[in-house]
Amino acid sequence: MITTRTARLTTWGMALAVVASTTLTGCGSDEPTATPAATSDTTSAPTTEALPTTAAPLPTTQAPTSSVAAPVVDFVMPDLVGIDLQTAQNTIQTLGVFYTVSHDLFGSRNQVLDSNWIVCDQNVAAGQQVTGAAEGSIDFGVVKREETCP
Repeated sequence: MITTRTARLTTWGMALAVVASTTLTGCGSDEPTATPAATSDTTSAPTTEALPTTAAPLPTTQAPTSSVAAPVVDFVMPDLVGIDLQTAQNTIQTLGVFYTVSHDLFGSRNQVLDSNWIVCDQNVAAGQQVTGAAEGSIDFGVVKREETCP
């Protein structure tokens, strides 16, 4: 005769066995298992789409082939000596030149925070006419704000 206690232990034992087998089934090698490939006696040729035999019609209008020209400027170079580099760059940008160059007059330090540098000289003299494509052609010689221009 099966008692209630025996039935409970048997139920718990079966549940434990199911959980253990499910858990252990997940354990194993991370490598994928090889599955046997199905073989076939017939081979099929790859399918390809037939290419159209007529050429596509040419467009009746041709797209414009103009290239984008570099911005052309025409202004008198202002005197920017004695002001901070950021203000000098902003001034030049209002005149249409968006890329200027600067260099450290006391070495090879990079001008990371432009407002901490003072313009000591400029390669384009104040009052000189600047015309044409001037991107990258204006160069400022600078020192740190607490230094004196050479």
